[in-house]
Amino acid sequence: MMFIKNYSELATNKLRKDALDIVVTGIEAADPAVILRKKVFVDGSFLKAGKSRVDLSKYKNIYIVGAGKASFRAAKFLEGIMLDYITAGVILDVKVGKLKKIECYEGSHPFPTKGNIEATSKLTDILKAARKNDLVIALISGGGSSLLCDPYKMTCNDIKSATKSFFSKGADIKEINILRKHISKIHGGYMAKLAYPADVLGLIFSDVPFSDISLVASGPTFMDKTTKDDAKKIAEKYGISGVSLIETPKDKKYFEKTRNELILSNKDALKAMKDKAEEKGYKTEVCGACLKGEARELASKLVERLKKNKVLLGGGETTVTIEKKGKGGRNLEVAIGVIDYLPENSIVVSMASDGKDHISGVGGGLVDEEVIKKAKELNYDHNEFLRNNISYKFMKDTGGLIESRRTGTNVSDLVVMLKA
Repeated sequence: MMFIKNYSELATNKLRKDALDIVVTGIEAADPAVILRKKVFVDGSFLKAGKSRVDLSKYKNIYIVGAGKASFRAAKFLEGIMLDYITAGVILDVKVGKLKKIECYEGSHPFPTKGNIEATSKLTDILKAARKNDLVIALISGGGSSLLCDPYKMTCNDIKSATKSFFSKGADIKEINILRKHISKIHGGYMAKLAYPADVLGLIFSDVPFSDISLVASGPTFMDKTTKDDAKKIAEKYGISGVSLIETPKDKKYFEKTRNELILSNKDALKAMKDKAEEKGYKTEVCGACLKGEARELASKLVERLKKNKVLLGGGETTVTIEKKGKGGRNLEVAIGVIDYLPENSIVVSMASDGKDHISGVGGGLVDEEVIKKAKELNYDHNEFLRNNISYKFMKDTGGLIESRRTGTNVSDLVVMLKA
């Protein structure tokens, strides 16, 4: 429970406790260290990762590179099981520590700064040093889109401005990542190209609510199926100007020696949440990617699936069209959006699996009869708060705000909707 700082204040009845325990179980199950122990190990000289089995002894050099919110913990794990095989490495994360052979750099997120560019340059130096008889293990996780930064004819401020515009205009994560691939010399397959002709093993910790894991961190180790023209159309769709576009690598030779293994996704979290809910005696329904579209408009679609003594579990990532410059987050808006539809004796918890729902220290929100009653006492019109994008104040004042620490993982957002 440690990452929900106000757990004891929120868990005031059985319904709340059950819902919070279920979402906590999901986030604990998505801990990179927990998943890695299950799916990655060394047997003799062989590294087993997912379906891949790699003979480490045949390589002259083995380099570890990575970017994203799981990269430090994953790199630490790899040093623990194969330290003697590692030559060198560089990783970028939002929070790092000291490792023995791998250099660790702390970068900014969700918008890149000069420090991200400098750290990415160190990482590309490692990739360029790799040769034919070498292996590059790439640790790719959510957050890598902004942590990795090698822009094409653009500055950090240009990228920040364009990304902010896309977020504020309600672009979905697919559209944003297509654009990111085509303004970068490290995303969209460029990591694999830079490492060529070395072997590349990508270990993917997915934060995307879709089966296409090439979207994770804007696909640095995947051959990109989209084009510069696709990116241009998206920029025009949202009226974004001033972006310099580059085509992603299309020569298949750069990817012939690259394998990508999905190590973690929101399916792992949802499976654990399902097991926990059933342990508590609830019937369950899992909709793996039902969190999509405008956050505040999602509620009616979810509530109609809710039945007595049932838990609805969902994963994904919604969007928020920013109409006013208020303070809030998409999980807060998902929760508030349920108010007009929530049945009696029901609760919704919407949580960012990385522990940050746009605002530092805020993981998400919950709405139940207590929150609705408090809103009435305060004479709060929840729809007015949504229109003004000030979901933080509403949730804070009504007692539905989930205060949290960073979890060290990212498997998209998670929602628990429970009817007693």
